[in-house]
Amino acid sequence: MEFDRIVQVRGAKPESPGKAAFATGYLVAPRLVLTTSHVLATGSPAGKDTVTVCRPETGEHRFKATVRWQRKHLAVDAALIEVARDANWQTPGSLRDLHTRPPQRWGQLIGTRPHPVTVCGYPRMQKDTTGRREEQLTGDIYPGASRTDGRYEILSTHPMPATLPPAGARTTNWSGFSGAALLCRDLLAGLVVQDRQAPVGVRLTATRICDLLADSEFESLIAEHSGWHPVLEPIEPDHLLTPAARGRDLRSPAMLLRADTEAVTFHGRKQEHEHLLNWCTNTSDTFAVHLLTGPAGQGKTRLARHLAATLRGRGWIAAELRADLDDASDAPGLGYEALDTSLPMLLVVDYAETLPRQIRHLIESLRRSRHRTRLLLLARTQGDWKTGSLRAGADTRALLATAPVLKLPPLHSETTDSTSRTAAFARAVRDLATLLAQTPALTGTVDWQQVAATLPPPPHLNHARYGSALTLQMAALTSLLQRGPSPVRTHSDMSLEALMLAHEERYWEGTAASPLFQLDDLRPATLRRALAAAALYGAITRDEALALTRTVPGLPADRASDVAEWLQGLYPPAPGHYWGSLQPDRLAEHHAEAELVSPAADVLRALWSQATDRQRLRAMIVLMRIARAHVLTRRPADATSVLQILETILTKTPPSVRVLHIAANLLPLRQVARISQDPFAPLGLCIDKQLATAYRELAPTDPGRYGPDFIDTLNNIGVRYHQQGQPDEALKWCKEAVHLGREFTRTHPAVCEVRLAMALRNLSFLLRGKGRQNDSDALATAEEILAIERRFIAAHPNGDTSYLALTLYDTARHLSRAGRPEESVTALDESATLYRRLAQTEPAYEPSLARVLTALSIELEDLGHFDQARAPANESADIRDRRGLPFSPDPVAGLRRRKTRI
Repeated sequence: MEFDRIVQVRGAKPESPGKAAFATGYLVAPRLVLTTSHVLATGSPAGKDTVTVCRPETGEHRFKATVRWQRKHLAVDAALIEVARDANWQTPGSLRDLHTRPPQRWGQLIGTRPHPVTVCGYPRMQKDTTGRREEQLTGDIYPGASRTDGRYEILSTHPMPATLPPAGARTTNWSGFSGAALLCRDLLAGLVVQDRQAPVGVRLTATRICDLLADSEFESLIAEHSGWHPVLEPIEPDHLLTPAARGRDLRSPAMLLRADTEAVTFHGRKQEHEHLLNWCTNTSDTFAVHLLTGPAGQGKTRLARHLAATLRGRGWIAAELRADLDDASDAPGLGYEALDTSLPMLLVVDYAETLPRQIRHLIESLRRSRHRTRLLLLARTQGDWKTGSLRAGADTRALLATAPVLKLPPLHSETTDSTSRTAAFARAVRDLATLLAQTPALTGTVDWQQVAATLPPPPHLNHARYGSALTLQMAALTSLLQRGPSPVRTHSDMSLEALMLAHEERYWEGTAASPLFQLDDLRPATLRRALAAAALYGAITRDEALALTRTVPGLPADRASDVAEWLQGLYPPAPGHYWGSLQPDRLAEHHAEAELVSPAADVLRALWSQATDRQRLRAMIVLMRIARAHVLTRRPADATSVLQILETILTKTPPSVRVLHIAANLLPLRQVARISQDPFAPLGLCIDKQLATAYRELAPTDPGRYGPDFIDTLNNIGVRYHQQGQPDEALKWCKEAVHLGREFTRTHPAVCEVRLAMALRNLSFLLRGKGRQNDSDALATAEEILAIERRFIAAHPNGDTSYLALTLYDTARHLSRAGRPEESVTALDESATLYRRLAQTEPAYEPSLARVLTALSIELEDLGHFDQARAPANESADIRDRRGLPFSPDPVAGLRRRKTRI
C-alpha cells in the first residue's frame, strides 16, 4: 500500500443533480486514478470535466479531472479518470520513476482460502467539520463468497469506530470508501464498490482487477499513462514467484541485455512456441513436465516469458518460480500449497539445474492437482539433477525422468538467409537505441536513433556464432556504443564479451569514483578482480561479502567494507541477497574466467578457502557452466583447463557433503558433450571419490541415513571407471558396493536393499565381461536381484515397478541360456505386462516394451508356439512403426539415478 497515492474523488451525484458525490481513488499512474463508477454521472462522456481529484496530504486543492474509461454492469463498477495538467499537481514520490520499474503490480486470487487484504480510504465515519480523514481496514477476501457473481467479498471483525450515520441519511458509515484499492502486499486486487452493512463487523463488496484487465481499453489506458503493460499475477504464491513485470534498470549498457529487460522485440521461435503451446493446451495429461535446454544466450528465458504472456491472454495463470530459493535437503517448507488453483496454470523454473530438490517438492505438490497444470523447466543441459532420485517418490521421479526435452536450436541457424539475419540485426539496433537514450550516462550525448539508422551490420553476419540471440544483440549494442561518444580501443581478436565488458567497466569505475564510494584511489585491476569474485561466489549476507573482499589480492584490509558496499550498489540484488550480479550470465562467466581462472588460479583458491558452503556451490555451478560453454563452442582444451582447476581445489579443500552431492547431480550427461572424450568425467570421478571419503566416516555412525548414498556413490565410481575403459578399477569399486550393500541391508533393508540390487547388477555385468562369471552364477545373481525387487514392490504396492520389469527381462535371458525356455517365457510375459502398464502413463517406456515383446516372440518361436508368437511380434512392430524405431533398444528403468547402472 502506497499511502501517497490515495486520493479523494468528487463528481456530480447521479441521483441528485447539482450535488457532489464522494469516493476514494487510487493513483495507478502519475495522473491516472482508479475509482468506482457509480459516483460518476451515468454515461459521463469521455473527455468531459465532471470530476475533481484532491490529494489531502499536499493540500485541499481540487484538481479538475476527465473521465477516460467507465464501466458499470454486472460485477464491474470502475472508472479511470485523468487529472488535468496543472502546475500545482504533485506527482507522488512512489510514481516518479517509471523508467526502471512498473508503477503498479496487479493481482488475482487463484485459490479457495481466505487471504488477508489491506484497504485505505475516506469513509463517511471519518468525516467531521474539518473534512475527511483516512481509515485503514485490514480484513480477508473470501474467494468462495459471491464467486458466481464475479466479485470479491471482504470481511473484517477488527474493531471499527463506533459511529452512526445521521438520522434519515441515505449513507452508511462506509460511504465514500467506494473506490478504495484492495492491496494484497503490493498487488492491487480490486476496488471497493459497496458496503453490505453487516450487523457485526464489516462486509464490503469489490470489483476484481482481473475483470478490469480483461477490457482491452482499460489495459491500453494503463499502458499509455505508465509506459508498462499491466500483467496479472497470482496473489497467494507471490512469495514463491518472480514478479512478472520486473524492474528495468538501465544504469549500465550491459543491463540492456538482461532477458527481463526485454529490450529487443521478441521474434522468431514460432515452431518452438507452438510446440510448447500445444503441450500446454492440447495434451491430455492433467499435470505434465517439460524441459527446455540450450546454452546461455540462446533465448530460453525470453521464449518462456513469451509463452507465459500468450497463456495469460487465454486466461491462464502463468508465473516463474524464484531462482534464489534454498535447495538444501533440510530447507524449511516453502508452502507450495499456495499454488493450488482451479485455473489452468503454467509454472516456469529457470536455472532448474540449481533447484533439483525444490523441483521434486513442486512436482509432489502439483501432480495432485485435478486441473490442468504445466511445469516448464529451463536449464542449460540435462544431468543427474533431472534423473536422480534425491529421495523423491516413485511417481515424482517418473514424471521428471521421463519428461520430454526440447533442445532450443540457434535462433538464426547457419541455413538462415542473410536477409533474415540482417533484418534481425537492424531490429536489435533500433530497439536497443531506444533504451540507450534512457541510460543515465548516455542520455543527451548523442541521437542514438540516428546512429541506429546508419549502422551497417557486422561483417560475416552469417557466421554460426550469430545464431545465438544474445550474441546478435551484443553485436548490435557494441556496434552502437562504438559509434557513440566514447568508443573503446579494440584489437583484432577481441571477443564481443570482452568488448562489452570494456564499455561496462566505465560504469564500474564511474560508480567507484563517485562521492558515495570514493574508491578512485584503488587500481582498476583490483576492482575488476573484486567484481569477478562477486560474480563467481555471490553473497547472501554482508558477512559473506566481507569475507570475500578481504581475500581479494591488492585490496587494503581497511577498504574491504567500502568495496563490498560498492559491489552491492552496482547491480540490484535479488530479495534476501546482499550482492546482485553482472548480467547476462555469459558476461559474468566471461569476466570471472578472465580475472580469476585463466591468469590467477591461486586467487580462485584463496577465495575458495574463505567462502561458505553456499558460495562454494555457486562457484562450482558457474565454473561448470564456463566449461560447458567451451565444450559447446568446440574448445575442449579450455573446458579441461577450467575443470582441472576446480578438481584441484576440491581435492585440497573439499566442501561439505551437501555441496558435493548437489554438484554431482549438476554434471551434464555424457552424451551432451558431443566429443569422444568427456571433459567432465575426471571431475565427476573426483566428486564421487570425495563423497566416498566422507561417507566412510558418516555411514558407520548412521547407516540408515548415509548407507544408501554410500552404496550409490561406490556404484557411481565403478560406472565412471567402466566408462573410462578401466574395468579392473570398476570391478574393485563395484565389489565394495556389493559388500557394503549386503552389510547395510542386514540392518536397514528398507532403504539399502534396492541399492544392493543395483550394485549386484553392475558387478555381474563386469564379471561376465571379464569372463569371471559363468551362466549358473549369472542366473543366481539375477534371481537374487529379482527377489529383492519383488520384496520392494510387496512393501510398496504403489512403488516404481520399472526395475522389476527390467530384472524380469534380465532373468529371462539367463534362464534361456540355462536351457529353461518355459520359465524364460513366463518371466518375459510378466515383464511385458509391467512395461505395458508403465507405458500407459509414461510413453517413454514403449521402446522397452517393444524389446521385451520381441524377445518373448523369439522364445515362443523357439518352443514351436508360432501362433502365440505372432501377437507379441505384431505389437512390437506397431510400437516401432509408431515411434519411428528401426529396432528396439535395451529395456530401461529410468527412475533412479541414470549413471548407477552400467
